[in-house]
Amino acid sequence: MWEGPTAVTEECVSNVQRYSLHDGGGIRTVVFLKGCPFHCPWCCNPEGIGFEPEVSYSEKLCIHCSPEGTDGRCDAPPDACPTGAKSVIGEMRAVSSLVDEALRDATFFEESGGGVTVSGGECLSGPSRQAFVTNLLSGCKDHGTSTALETTLAVPLADPASLVVVTDEFLVDLKVSDRQRSLDVCGIDPEVRDSNLESIMGLGAHVVARLPIIPGFTDGREVVAANIATMLRLGIGRADILPFHQLGEAKYVSTGREYACRDLPQLGERDVAWVVAACEEAGVRAVTHGE
Repeated sequence: MWEGPTAVTEECVSNVQRYSLHDGGGIRTVVFLKGCPFHCPWCCNPEGIGFEPEVSYSEKLCIHCSPEGTDGRCDAPPDACPTGAKSVIGEMRAVSSLVDEALRDATFFEESGGGVTVSGGECLSGPSRQAFVTNLLSGCKDHGTSTALETTLAVPLADPASLVVVTDEFLVDLKVSDRQRSLDVCGIDPEVRDSNLESIMGLGAHVVARLPIIPGFTDGREVVAANIATMLRLGIGRADILPFHQLGEAKYVSTGREYACRDLPQLGERDVAWVVAACEEAGVRAVTHGE
């Protein structure tokens, strides 16, 4: 078992996803920390918004063996549900146990050039969580495993240098480009993000920009042009283009949340081809994910 300086520190983890192909290079194990201070309407991981464990409910699996509660769902606790219709999302996990779990796939990492990615929610929301992430990635690197962080980077960073030392690749979202609209729609301040980008890149960080293309929010040509201009200004040479999809809709139902983007059209590779072309014309390498 890996033993690090803060192995007993715990954070709430919503999922550990193995064999991921779109969260950094190669085959990866992705640790999703639960909790996000932002409110992007198109979020595809709504189960990761709250910072505490919560109950998920599947109507399809429910056999209505217990009376209904005030929320219209059956009143049985998750551990008493015979069909798995109710389950708890979120578990407090220690750094040591997560490192041990991730390293089970070390052979796949070595063969594919993959590694471990920490995501969310927003995995860097708060100094204590940043310390947790730093120690988690440090434990992975101690075993020769490549590391990545998937983040908005729109939160104050307590110790950017320590993060850069343990992170091989930062995957940073560029969403709504206008500052006031971004604050209104998502709660994200692009100026905080860009200041952090300047800081970590000045320390030698490798950054890949991620451009989620969301109808009505980030698919305007002026938005894409502004995000490309940000990449050029900061010296970011690659963008991952993420077409909008509806894969998260069922999660809103199961966690009892309203989904504001239910009626938006799902996008495919052809729909974002112009974004790829705009990036490449500006000298930014573009890769499309999300198909």
